[in-house]
Amino acid sequence: MAKSRSKSFLYASVAQIRSDDKPFDDAKAGRPVGRRLNRIERVAISYHGQIDQRFDNGMLITFDSVEGAVLSACEMQYRCSVLPQVSRLKLSVRIGIHQGLLRQRTQDVADNTPQIAAQLAHLDDGILISQDIVNSLGGDLIPFTRPSSETVAGINVFSFDYREMSSETSSGVELFRPTLVHRPRTTPFLELRLGLKTIEISKDNPVITIGRDPTNDLALVEVHVSRNHCRIERTEDDILLTDSSVNGTIVVTEDKQEILIKNGSISLKGKGMIFLGRPFMGERRGGLHYELIRYESFS
Repeated sequence: MAKSRSKSFLYASVAQIRSDDKPFDDAKAGRPVGRRLNRIERVAISYHGQIDQRFDNGMLITFDSVEGAVLSACEMQYRCSVLPQVSRLKLSVRIGIHQGLLRQRTQDVADNTPQIAAQLAHLDDGILISQDIVNSLGGDLIPFTRPSSETVAGINVFSFDYREMSSETSSGVELFRPTLVHRPRTTPFLELRLGLKTIEISKDNPVITIGRDPTNDLALVEVHVSRNHCRIERTEDDILLTDSSVNGTIVVTEDKQEILIKNGSISLKGKGMIFLGRPFMGERRGGLHYELIRYESFS
């Protein structure tokens, strides 16, 4: 059977709504825009979405399934809503979804589906979908659509009330995952930050090394750091830090517990700080901030 060339185009953007006119530097602010885009991308991949284009503050994603696109949008909003805001800066996620044909053949005429999806993405922390998407939705999702008084390119616009859908289910949007995909499993992802530098430990970058030797992924010059001090690696279900240093590694957990690892391993949980070769002693400077994020992917 020929695979359908009909696709759902999802445009997601992170909008900056400021209370002053000062220029905004995402890196200096702790990458709040980048972190939201990372979560949007991971959710899209877990629903078998294809990242077609990336922009500074958003991305265009295609889905084979209309339900996959809508449910992915719901989870994107949910995952981003729990991230902290930055002082004097309000960030919102805007999502628009429209259905069209994927241009695969030389005789295909390019349509404006991606542009319409982008125009739909203008509601702060909201999801706007086109009439075509509503017409293709399954019965379980129709009750959460709301007609809008506006049109985009002559197309009727609907909002999708992901908050109501989440509140009416004991497990949130995950109960509505489309049956056409396999059940996802939880997969670890770690963000490691030192000053303005951020390293991600993920499926695409499963191992990083840290030490004084310049060949390490993260090279530090402090005298108490060994040449090959430690490594952080992603396994199928966990993120492990393994120390191989002379002075050991201190992990300070979110509840301020200090754990010394010396020629051994520890599983990193939640978020906290890592200190190489020296105790914490209340001095955060020079420490590595880490945050473990678990998201869903398919086997």
